[in-house]
Amino acid sequence: MRKSRCRFLILGAGVSGLASAVRLSESFPGEVLVVEKEDQVGGLLRTVERNGARYDLGSHRIHKDSSQRAFRLIQEVCGDIIVRNKRGGRLRLKKSYLDYPITSFQMFRSIGLFESGLCAASLLKNRLLSGLRKDAASTEGDNYESYLIRRAGRRAYRLFYEPYARKVWGGEPSLISTTAVKKRISMTSPTLFLKDMMVHYTRRSKNSYYYYLRGGMGGLAEALAQRIREQGGEIMTGVRDFSLSLSGQGKAIRFPAGENPGAEFETLVSTIPIEELLAKFDPSENVLRQVEKIGWRGLRLVFLHIEGEPRLKGESFYYPELAYVFGRVSVPKRFDGAMQPESGLTALTCEVPCSQNDELWNTPAEEMYELCLESLRKGSLIGRNQRSRSERNFIIDLPKIYPLYRVGWDEIIKSLLLYSAEKHPFAYFSGKPGLFLHNNIDHSIEIGLSLAADIIAGASPRDWIARLSAFHSLKLRD
Repeated sequence: MRKSRCRFLILGAGVSGLASAVRLSESFPGEVLVVEKEDQVGGLLRTVERNGARYDLGSHRIHKDSSQRAFRLIQEVCGDIIVRNKRGGRLRLKKSYLDYPITSFQMFRSIGLFESGLCAASLLKNRLLSGLRKDAASTEGDNYESYLIRRAGRRAYRLFYEPYARKVWGGEPSLISTTAVKKRISMTSPTLFLKDMMVHYTRRSKNSYYYYLRGGMGGLAEALAQRIREQGGEIMTGVRDFSLSLSGQGKAIRFPAGENPGAEFETLVSTIPIEELLAKFDPSENVLRQVEKIGWRGLRLVFLHIEGEPRLKGESFYYPELAYVFGRVSVPKRFDGAMQPESGLTALTCEVPCSQNDELWNTPAEEMYELCLESLRKGSLIGRNQRSRSERNFIIDLPKIYPLYRVGWDEIIKSLLLYSAEKHPFAYFSGKPGLFLHNNIDHSIEIGLSLAADIIAGASPRDWIARLSAFHSLKLRD
């Protein structure tokens, strides 16, 4: 490491941290140091290479309705490798595949007239009973389960929403906050159903598209990193451990014994998980008790290689039902043919939701491959006789992907951020792990750019925290 001092220290080289670093290094050339524990920049937006093929860490894309400021930055650094692809997502529901993103009208049509009638009757009964209750208007104490039963009816909840919650969040739906609903689920009322039906028969677009980067989405992080270096910033990767010295003589990041002793800094931007940074600050017992309440849901990315092609067209396939071990399967070469130049073989990326050290997390690799293959055949995405090339298969485990939005999570996160703002007024939290967010690529970039602008304008960490609710209200797109 060359720098012994910097104005801005950024922990984590995901796209949010990199976006902040780009803008800060523009205004303060040579004053930015980015520290990343992985050997590559990008965080979840990395593209890895194995046996001449390339793989994103899951199904990533740039949505056509991305924020203008975020998309301008992407064009600025990646303009020559951006491609526009037609969207071909499919969702498996009740033994049928539906176009994705799915509308509530499609969802109910897939289960047939009789079952749809039962769902409608359940909703009507629930609405009538609610109207008789004096406290019907009150939503105090609402959770994922009560909110959806009230909005969609008990039968539709049991049929669609409960299995999805148990699969993605791995626990009792009644313990999950309504945040998990409002960020991901929009098909929860008769009004939306009627609107979806009208759109389906009148204006539903047949030309849905998204943007992608040739060679994989990791190219965005690499391009941002290159821009930072061109502006005099420095990026350290492969930093597995560090400590923070916060004595009266100044602030510094220190590394284990080696040739790089560390660097002094003035302002800290952290995009690592909020609890991991707070642990570096030597917090009080009360703060540690609050930190223990923070939870994450992880992913096991199972990369399978099958002979031939999947039986269906499309690049991404969604499986909300518990009958399938994964939640989503993507086909890298259908995003960009150069991702897998070898013919006669198709890579499939299976995203398996689980929690660190649970049964699925600890399942041996060979068993995990078989579980995924069994689900692929059950879902008719591959044929019974399609074989897997086991010597090419591999797994990447990601322990902290989805924030566990348990009831009361928002007060815990806000209190921890305010505690840090008071005790450490030089530290700003950002990005998905730092702010306990679940969002899209453009959201992460937008947050990083917003933080850089606030810091340059002289905003304090407390000022920044005041914007937290706006970030958590961002709607997820799949």
